[in-house]
Order: sequence, then structure tokens, then C-alpha cells
Amino acid sequence: MNVKSILFLILTLFGCLTEAFAYKIKVKITGYEKDTLLLGYHYGEKQYIRDTAVSKNGEFVFKGDTVLEQGMYLIVLKPNHEYFQILVDDKQDFTIETNIKELNQNLKFKGTKLNQDFKDYIQFIANKRIFADSLSKRQKVSNDAKELEDLSKQLTNIDSEVKAYQLKIQKEQENSLLSLIISWSRDIDIPEFQGNKDEKDEQAFRYYKAHYFDLVNLKDNRSVRLPLFSQKIDQYVNKLTFQIPDSINEALSLILSKCDPKGDNFKYILSNSLNVYANSKYIGMDGVYVYLVENYYGKGLAPWIDKENLAKMTQDAKALKPLLIDKIAPDITVYKKDSTPVSIHSIKSKYVVLLFWAPDCGHCKQSMHHVVKFQEDFKSKGVEVVAICSKTGADEKTCWEGVEQLKMQNFLNLSDPNPYTRFKLTYDLKTTPQIYILDSDKRILSKKIAAEQLGEVMEKLIKYKENETKQ
Repeated sequence: MNVKSILFLILTLFGCLTEAFAYKIKVKITGYEKDTLLLGYHYGEKQYIRDTAVSKNGEFVFKGDTVLEQGMYLIVLKPNHEYFQILVDDKQDFTIETNIKELNQNLKFKGTKLNQDFKDYIQFIANKRIFADSLSKRQKVSNDAKELEDLSKQLTNIDSEVKAYQLKIQKEQENSLLSLIISWSRDIDIPEFQGNKDEKDEQAFRYYKAHYFDLVNLKDNRSVRLPLFSQKIDQYVNKLTFQIPDSINEALSLILSKCDPKGDNFKYILSNSLNVYANSKYIGMDGVYVYLVENYYGKGLAPWIDKENLAKMTQDAKALKPLLIDKIAPDITVYKKDSTPVSIHSIKSKYVVLLFWAPDCGHCKQSMHHVVKFQEDFKSKGVEVVAICSKTGADEKTCWEGVEQLKMQNFLNLSDPNPYTRFKLTYDLKTTPQIYILDSDKRILSKKIAAEQLGEVMEKLIKYKENETKQ
């Protein structure tokens, strides 16, 4: 073989290599005049941009050296972000054609039977929904018993047709993305129960919740890139679960136990849940944050977190744990103006409102009149307001000036001129004001309440305690 032949072979091989891509999706949109097209994808409840293609003639190519994660993707047009959805499995070299006027209706595919099946399925469901909606509208206005019976039968038949079509796809394409989408879209059938209406509703609810995930495989990590995934998880945690930390912790534990601990579903659910409950505005939900840090992050089940952030999270959870709802509030000894020591646990009162404040705190100044009014209204109901000034050392003297200025004289006012108790650390005081409501045993009933909501919250707690005593 001569030198020219060898060079030609090398260049040919090099050219082949440069044309080899892990994914290559060609898109032609007739009538689309913009020069940019975006490839987006679903991840949990959000959508992100994965790639950008630029063209002057309406023919675009998305290509890359890294395989696309399998799931549902979006072809997004400029400038109004119109889009159509496609599925990406392990076959990532295909062509899409459509028209700007009817993006979804005119979709044509080459090299991807999956997307043709997906289009056919969406069209089938859409047609059945239109027909079902028209029957439902007729039901609402009809007074004819025979017609109502006929309409009900037709709706039942439509439901049966849809289920049969779905089951056919799942049987023929057991492991396809389309089959996975159908799994997440289906709902379980609830059997008939015996008893009165309330009893049947209760049994149906319990059955539905117990079998909620029967039709889906949480170990299939393609699920996190389907839009129905996060919706179904959210429905279970926020709609089917009693909204207290213990119940939410149990729900999340169940879901995570069904996931592959090294998979994307697990990572998304754990990370998203931690973020949600770390930033929750609802009282007491830091209990979920503490639970997740202790039982998952702290046990090495979140390897994606670096050591520095893990250490911070662990420290935060450790600081928050003694301050969770239903815990006995940490005891501290602080002092009256005449230096008389007062232990928080020694205060004899049916309820103690623990108020941490500062004389130079703008929000304290704005809201203190609410607390003063609250104290006037609830003193006779066994409520003691204990105000602890956060200033220490040389600044502690400003506490007593603030008491006068803000008309707090009727509170039990305390401070710690020499911060031996380190109460700021004990109560994790990063901002003021901070308000805790304690019962007679100094158990935390509520916390971090806005001053203007204090009366409303206290009323509910008193009523709850009274009902609890009667039972």
C-alpha cells in the first residue's frame, strides 16, 4: 500500500470518527423562521435545557458525544417557547419533521418507532377524552333516566377501551418508555367495601393509599425524567399523608425504600424533599429536615453531597433537634434586671410564651405592640410572656432601655449580661424575634410564630388542649 493510500485511509477513518455521535436528533420544522431551536428535558417537577441547535433553513441537528439520559424531552421553539414532546430511549439517532402551524398534529418520525407509538397513544387518549367530555356535559343537563343510564354505559365503555389499549401496549412493549409512562398515568382500581358511607370512604382511602404504588416501579430510574413522576410523588406526600412531621417522615421513608439507593429517583426524591422541608414556611416541618439528615445524609446515603456541606447540614440538624415541636424546651437560666436568676423550667404557668428579642431589631420594634396586646388578652388564661433579650456583655444595658421604649414592662423580662448560658446557641438564634409557645411541662407546642398571629395560634392551642383533656 502506497503512502497516498495510507493517508486516504487515515483521513477516511478520522472523518468517520468525527461523524460518530452518542446522540443525533434531526428536526425539520416547515415554516419556522427563527434560527435557534432548544432541546429541553424533564427532571422531577422542572424542565431544563440540554442542547441548542442553530440553523438558517429550518433544519436543525442536536448532537453530542454523551448519551442522553432516557426520558421525555421537549423541542422548544423561539421566541414564545412553543414546544412538542418526544421520547428518547437507547436509540438516539432519528429524524423529526413537522409544520409550524400544527406542531403536534403534523409530527412525522424516521428511525424511532417509539415516538410514532407515543404520538398514536396521545392521539387516541385525546380523542377518547373529547368524546368523554361531551358525554359528561350531556349528563349534567339531562333529566331523562334512560338517557342518563345510556350515557353512563358509554363512559364506562370508553374507560374500558382506554385501559385495554394501555394494557395492550404494556404487554407488547413491556420495558419501553411508553409503557413506563402508562404505568405512571394509571390509577389502581378500588374494590367495593361494606358499611355506611363514612365506613366505606375510610376503607377505600386506606386501600388506595396502601396500594398507591402498585402499578409503578420506583427502581426504574427513567421515571424521574417523566412529568407524571413528581406529580404522583407529590400527591402521595402532600394529599394522602397527614401533614405532621412523623407522618411525612413515614411516607418519605416508604417511597425511598422502593427506590434504588444508588439511582436517580432516590437522589431526586431525597434532595428535593430536603430542600422543600429546609425552606418550609409551615410550623414544625424542620422535623422532616432533621429526620432526612439523620437517617439518610448522616448515614452516607447521599454521596453527591461534599464533606463541607454535609458537615453544615449535620450541625444544623443537631442544633434543631432539641427545638422540634413536642420536645421539652431546653432549660436555661437567665436574669432579671436586679440579677435574680430565673430558670425557664421553674416558671409556673399553664402556658409560657418565650420571646427572644433585641432592642435594635427593626422587626421587633414593628411587631412588639402585637405581643403587648396579646399579653393583655391572654394573661387571665394562664399565659405568661417571658421576654429574653439577646444582647449580652456591654450591650446588655440597652435591653432595659428597650423594655421601656417598647412598653414591655408587664412581661417577665430577662437577659444574660455575662453569656454563660450560651442561650443563643441553645435556641439556634440567628434572627429575632423568635417566639416559642410552651405548655406547663415546657413542651414545645408551637414556634417561630409571627407576632400578629400569636393570638390566633394561642386560641387554637388552648381549645385543642381543652378538647384533649375532655377525651
